[in-house]
Amino acid sequence: FFCIICGIPVMRTPLQILFLILVTDLPPSIALGMEPGDSTILEEKPRPKDEPVVLMWMWVSMVLNGAVLSLVIILVYIIALMHYCDGQIMQEAIMDLPDYDSKLMDARTVAFISLVWAENIRAYCSRS
Repeated sequence: FFCIICGIPVMRTPLQILFLILVTDLPPSIALGMEPGDSTILEEKPRPKDEPVVLMWMWVSMVLNGAVLSLVIILVYIIALMHYCDGQIMQEAIMDLPDYDSKLMDARTVAFISLVWAENIRAYCSRS
């Protein structure tokens, strides 16, 4: 969405989005699901009925985590565009470059690999 609004080439292709779901969602989910639980969890008192499942500090943490990750990946993509596309970041200028498909593919690959690594590191840090 950010790329379309700013006139930058779209960061990911549909195939990359599908692969991203497979790589960043399934293995960490399985690993987190197989993690042994806390042995004293049943001894704790249940949370009050009026207390929400997701507390305010959790919402803040999720929003900040997503915002920082998005900002970093967009910055990586812009730097990769500048590196591979001869200093150009706007779509109209990149389309005028010779062999722009290859250059754009390289920049997208850098952003994609950065996102995969960032998501897997974030999933690892989310362990209890």
